[in-house]
Amino acid sequence: MQNTTEPILIDALNTILQTKPIDKITVKDIVTECQLTRQTFYNHFSDIYELVEFSARQNAENILDNLSDYDNWQQGFYDIMIALRNSSNITQNVYKSAYRDLMEKYIYQVIYGYIIKVVEKQATGMTVDQKHKDFIAHFYSLAFIALILEWIMDGMKDDPQDIVDQTAVLVKGDFKKALNKYAE
Repeated sequence: MQNTTEPILIDALNTILQTKPIDKITVKDIVTECQLTRQTFYNHFSDIYELVEFSARQNAENILDNLSDYDNWQQGFYDIMIALRNSSNITQNVYKSAYRDLMEKYIYQVIYGYIIKVVEKQATGMTVDQKHKDFIAHFYSLAFIALILEWIMDGMKDDPQDIVDQTAVLVKGDFKKALNKYAE
């Protein structure tokens, strides 16, 4: 049976984030919003930081569940950007807060987890050391994150599809090309 308290706490956090920066939110704000007790909160999370991280992971898993292959990486990248834009108040409030490092870490983990699956699928049938596959995924993750963070910093004005399309032109065939260079 899935715990229903965690989604309730996430929803409360997201509701409050619509109007209040994350570094101004307290546990009391969250439990008041969802009408739970502080003890209930602490039964599930040690602090707001942990709740934010858990929420981010859940969102990422929902977005990227079925998109981890080379033919669909653009859709996953696009979906991440759309999810961030659909939650623009939340995204901006986290980006402009002391929790920005958490946001960057979360985006990195999401993108890296996604890209390493793509790299692994592209490496099928090849003998490539794991360290090289990890490096390829790390390199592209950093590039994608830089694009996303710059887009957030600029107010998310540019069309995500344009950014994804421009990135696709640069990336097309590069995973396989890099893997071939590292293949034994």
